[in-house]
Amino acid sequence: MGKSLLSELTHRSYSKIKTQSGTRTLQLRVGIEARIDYHPFLDDWGDRYQSIMRTALNALQNGQSENDIEKSFQSRFDIDWAWADSVASDAKGRFDQLTTARALRIKALDDDINAGWKSVASTIELMSQQLANPTLLNMKGFAKRLMGLESKVNRLELKGVEKEELKKATRLHICFGSAKLFNAQYHLEENGYSSHYEWRVDWEKKRGGNFYSVGKGSVSGNNPVAKIFYISDDIFNIVFTVPRYLRGDYGDTVSLEFEVSGQRKHNLLYALESGKPVTVQCFRREHKQDKWYIHLTTYVQDVPTVSSRNNGCIGIDLNAETIDVIYIKRDGNPERCRNAISFPIPTGTTGQKEAQLRDIVCEIIKLAEIYQCPIACENLDFSTKKNQLRHSGSKEYNRILSGFIYDKFRSYLVVRAEKYGILILFKSPFMTSIIGMIKYMGKYGLNSGSSAAMVIARRAMGFREYIPQQWLKTLTAFFRPEDWHDAGFAGGWRRISAWLKKFCIRRPQLFELDIVLRFLLDSLVSESQKKTHGARKPGGRDKSAGRRKGKVNPTVGQVPLEREQARATNIGAVTVAP
Repeated sequence: MGKSLLSELTHRSYSKIKTQSGTRTLQLRVGIEARIDYHPFLDDWGDRYQSIMRTALNALQNGQSENDIEKSFQSRFDIDWAWADSVASDAKGRFDQLTTARALRIKALDDDINAGWKSVASTIELMSQQLANPTLLNMKGFAKRLMGLESKVNRLELKGVEKEELKKATRLHICFGSAKLFNAQYHLEENGYSSHYEWRVDWEKKRGGNFYSVGKGSVSGNNPVAKIFYISDDIFNIVFTVPRYLRGDYGDTVSLEFEVSGQRKHNLLYALESGKPVTVQCFRREHKQDKWYIHLTTYVQDVPTVSSRNNGCIGIDLNAETIDVIYIKRDGNPERCRNAISFPIPTGTTGQKEAQLRDIVCEIIKLAEIYQCPIACENLDFSTKKNQLRHSGSKEYNRILSGFIYDKFRSYLVVRAEKYGILILFKSPFMTSIIGMIKYMGKYGLNSGSSAAMVIARRAMGFREYIPQQWLKTLTAFFRPEDWHDAGFAGGWRRISAWLKKFCIRRPQLFELDIVLRFLLDSLVSESQKKTHGARKPGGRDKSAGRRKGKVNPTVGQVPLEREQARATNIGAVTVAP
């Protein structure tokens, strides 16, 4: 059974060390980043470390274990045990990522291929009908569409070959240094290089400049080979144990200083004093004049949860254009003094989108702090839909779905909520839009997104959304017996959604539910009569005197006369606007 969405996004975990009572305490993983002073050791060890790590990754693919790598690499590359342990751990993490990436790629290809062949089959059927009836309209652009169909078939066949090759492959492939820069060596002048040696310098630089050390709380400095110490004010000191093969150049240790302030300083001091492991990663940033930075990963005390369902709940609905937020009180009704909030979906570059998303998340968390209530968000998975985008009909929908930022929003929301003790609840988005529009959009004057967010919040608080009695009484003849079970979720809400879609009822029209109900009733009766008339048996004047017997509709289970009587009875329950 797979992990839940919250368990994948959370930074909360249990400590390895048990308390005196034998229990493990909750802790929160935090990251601390700062700029570090430059030293030639960083370049030399960063480049060499990446080379050793790539060798370790190949060893894992050849069947060696982490322990084998840790033992053999100490003498092979003349490095300390702790550095070999970090190399093995880093390589194992990369290996697991590549394994997962290959499985996801195979799934994406499978979804793409299946959707593609269905699209090809439907296109062939349509073009066959057009060819059988060669009118001017049917044959317009027929040759061009036929060429497009042939191109799609060829592409699907190539995708199928790629999928089979991935399944049969025994090795995982990755290009360290980016494939774009690798291919630049074959077109030096076009990429601004005068010689292969000049390209080689950039290639080696791109593949290096990064090293990693696993923390350990039981040693001095909370790390075996990258020890962290507090000096004074906001200044900290990191002492690197130089690998054996470099000690002739740099000595046994290299000491560098960095500055950390604010809450990050308090987190780091707590980790150092509490004996929490501090994992260190040093890396060079090319877009910041090749300056070196240090990133520390450690654990702090878990923030106690301050939110409670007794204080209500905040619901969030993510749409293609907006992020709608609404606060619901304990009784399930919205707060009158505060209207629903709608944030536009961020646009711009990747960095701008992420910055705007973080601002939106900050506003939502502030609202949850004010009410001290949990936050409910819909649990959506668009991975399969994204894999099938090429074959769907709407280019507008494809653009929105492929560029959407559900995953980033949810990850930012969970991380920030955990820091402030706010509980995050992920709930199924089943029929939230339909339920919200029918029950709450017109009642509270909300838009469709805010009404759906209200349903999500109520669902998180344990409320059940029954089909309104007015709809049941008016359309009772068209519901099946099983549609009444489980508050309508057995099929009633699905049937209503199908009717709204079938008869092209738009969202703004649902503000006038009486008119919509009357229109649905007339449309369903008219449709039922057409089906009944088409199923009549031929009668004669001698047998029926011109009167033909109606056939019982197996779907509804009522004869037309009985349905008309039910309609006459139920229309009185509907108030039609003049």
